[in-house]
Amino acid sequence: MIHPRLRKDPMTQRWVVVSPDRADLPSPDFPPRPAGLSSEACPFCPGHEAQTGPEIHVEREAGTPSNASGWTVRVVADRYPIFRIEGGLEKSAEGMYDSMNAVGAHEILIETPAHHCHLADFDATQLERVFRTVQQRSLDLRNDSRFRHVIWVRNYGLPGSVFQHPHSHVMASAFVPRAIEEELKGFREYARWKERCVLCDIVQQEQRDGRRLLGREEQVVGFAPFASGFAYEFWLVPVHHTHDFGDASPRMLRDLARLVQRTLRGLQRLLNDPPYTMVLHSCPLGEFSQEEYHWHVEVVPQPPHMLGPELGTGVLINPVPPELAAERYRRAME
Repeated sequence: MIHPRLRKDPMTQRWVVVSPDRADLPSPDFPPRPAGLSSEACPFCPGHEAQTGPEIHVEREAGTPSNASGWTVRVVADRYPIFRIEGGLEKSAEGMYDSMNAVGAHEILIETPAHHCHLADFDATQLERVFRTVQQRSLDLRNDSRFRHVIWVRNYGLPGSVFQHPHSHVMASAFVPRAIEEELKGFREYARWKERCVLCDIVQQEQRDGRRLLGREEQVVGFAPFASGFAYEFWLVPVHHTHDFGDASPRMLRDLARLVQRTLRGLQRLLNDPPYTMVLHSCPLGEFSQEEYHWHVEVVPQPPHMLGPELGTGVLINPVPPELAAERYRRAME
């Protein structure tokens, strides 16, 4: 029997239990993927543009009119936003409790006109369009001085989702999210200690080691983190230091698109097309930006449940060692 080991994430200082003896335990089946709306009823499909409201950003065929068919990617306001663009922050206190308006932006990025299409099946050009659009929205939203951070989130196959048409969310907030704050603290402390970027060091070690490596394009590398908090979690990271996704070159976006395509195809084959969440972590905006940061994309196949000890202690328990996950990914990606 291989005994569990605690592993420490050098970036966040978080401890994770890696428990390899549980790697091949039967796991609960993922819930059936929701059928969602048909293409005839889907507001994200071509011909239904009036249902989503005016487009905020679009790439479309030359000569086609605004808010009509002929687009390749399209961004609209979310009709049920988490953050709202209107109003001021209006911070207030109720005794010891603080609150403020949920000011920000919440946009829907419709990633393709095709209603039934997995991101792994996009051609590289379409994937580049998606990431180019994420970048352009980030650059535009930072012009609003109220916003401190922009995040891109993509959920796939989650229970309860009405819209199965390929789409993702671009959100700007008036605060820096806790997860980014924790990473920033780790980057700062490591830089103060070693005068280097912790994620640059991780990238170099993972490429030398090779056991947790999924694959690499010229400017972007994919690997399962040493202290992966979730089974089959993987990250996509620029090979060379860059703190702001807004500064990513066209070549880097192309390499990111190619590696996303390859790794998601591996995920499809390895885990029978599971639900997953993909998140872009980039540095905060304006005066809150820090060059010690290193942007990256995190992909987590949706965990079916959270164990009691994890809820009770905050220590994540990962039954699949990242070395085994990476080995299985590489086989699935061949």
